Order: sequence, then C-alpha cells, then structure tokens
Amino acid sequence: MKKFNLSLFLLFFILSLIAAGLIGYHFFFKTPVSSDLPALTIGQAKIFVEIARTSEEKARGLSNRSSLPENQGMLFVYDQPAQVSFWMKETLIPLDFVWINAGQVVELTANVQPKDYQPPKTLRPQTQVEAVLEINAGVIEKLGIKVGDQVSFESS
Repeated sequence: MKKFNLSLFLLFFILSLIAAGLIGYHFFFKTPVSSDLPALTIGQAKIFVEIARTSEEKARGLSNRSSLPENQGMLFVYDQPAQVSFWMKETLIPLDFVWINAGQVVELTANVQPKDYQPPKTLRPQTQVEAVLEINAGVIEKLGIKVGDQVSFESS
C-alpha cells in the first residue's frame, strides 16, 4: 500500500511540475497577438509593438524567441535620448533595427543574423536615440522604411 501511495504521489508531483512549466512558458514566452498591442506607424507602414520600458524588459528583449509575426516588433523606449548599444545574446531570429529620435527614423541596421555559439555582435547607432524598434530581418526593405521617415505611436 505504501508503494502505491508513493507512486501516486510521484505521478501527481511530476504532473504538477509539467503544468507549472507550461503555465510559466505561456506567461513568459508567448508572443502577444497583434490586436492586443499598440501600433507604431513609420511612414505609411504600421507595426504592432511590444514595449520594453524597464531594464529587465530591455535586457530580455526578443531573446529565446523562435519566431516573430511579420507585422510585429519590440520597441525599446528611453526616457531621454541616449547613446545605446544592443547585442544579439540568445537571439534566435535575424532582425532589422530601426533607430528613432525626435519622431523620425535616424538610422537603420538591416539583416542582423544571430551567431550560434559565438560572442554576440554589439550594435550602436551613430547618434543618440530615444527608441529602437526590432523587427524581423527584411521588413525594412519590404516596407520601404528609410532614414527621415516620420514615426508616430498609437497606444491601445
């Protein structure tokens, strides 16, 4: 009888761990649906964005994401213009970077590839920025985003 109770307890414990892992994955790594996100308009293009405001959100960024919907990105927002740097640590997908200041695109970095098992590349714009948009590689070209394009933000 004790062996049966121990087996039942172990089964319950293992199932609980699996459930906790699935719940944690859902909350920490789920890509939000576009309709739940605010929109950033660059020129004529609209991109739905997750916003990284806190240092923890900025440090995590798009790390460990296996995909990103084509019309979505992550917007890193700073309280004031700053000389920032980004790297692709634990980033699994190729990205384009749109560097933004004073409501316009000031620089573009296209098609940055993740490097497996190598030190990640550090990216820095030539000027200070107040926001940086990370989107799938190729989206800058596909949408015709260029330096000087006006940028506006619509919160949901």
